[in-house]
Amino acid sequence: MYKKPSAARGVRQTYEQLLKANLRPQVPAWLRAMRRVPAADSLVRDPSYFNTAGTLEFEKKGAAAKAGSANGERVRTEIKRSLPEGCVSIKHSKVQLRTSSTRPPKIEFPEDRLRRVFYKNHPFELTRPRILMEVTGQTSSDWSRLASGRKQVTGEDVIRHQYYLMQSEGLSEQAAYAQATGEFYKMRAREEIEAKIARREAQAYGARLLEERPFSAHQLVAETREIRRSAKAFEQRREEQKLRNVVSEKMFAAAGETA
Repeated sequence: MYKKPSAARGVRQTYEQLLKANLRPQVPAWLRAMRRVPAADSLVRDPSYFNTAGTLEFEKKGAAAKAGSANGERVRTEIKRSLPEGCVSIKHSKVQLRTSSTRPPKIEFPEDRLRRVFYKNHPFELTRPRILMEVTGQTSSDWSRLASGRKQVTGEDVIRHQYYLMQSEGLSEQAAYAQATGEFYKMRAREEIEAKIARREAQAYGARLLEERPFSAHQLVAETREIRRSAKAFEQRREEQKLRNVVSEKMFAAAGETA
């Protein structure tokens, strides 16, 4: 980012040159004021334009292949125009006519293209809940495997793993995508099987799933009453059992004395 030069300073310098060349008769009042208090620099910072695309090896290879095919297919024709004597053709490019923009340049990394392709083919991965808690606090991970010590596998892990295969293993984008998504599908299938087994075990122990029978306020009140009644019945049975134990102990004691 850099600051643009002040336009007011340019006006003062231009008028100073006109005075030196005797193209202006007198010094205006605003010029004396600008000499005493010069204009400050512009507060608007223009972005420094740079391009990050095409810097990696696989991007250079793809660009070279596309350029070769395009040069073989296109046929360029040049049209020469004859101008009268004394006339000169002036070309104004669109780049020169553009005004400077204050918008920052678009920074795009190689993972961004891989991310667009993956989430275009798997849109429901964006709605899947994610665990944001850091367990170990380590920022670096081993992307040679899709799941290396992580409890939850997301679409970002697939993208990182695909990018690792492209950089380290030398695979193409399509081959790395097929390998990474193949491992991802296996892990998703294993998670679904584990969830089904856990649901069946919970049902076998008497759990009632919310999706099978949604609870309401009336049902909750009725179940609270049943729990209280069962608690009272349990207390009564426990008192009866205590009395039975006392009676049986007295009977055993009396039988021992008689014997």
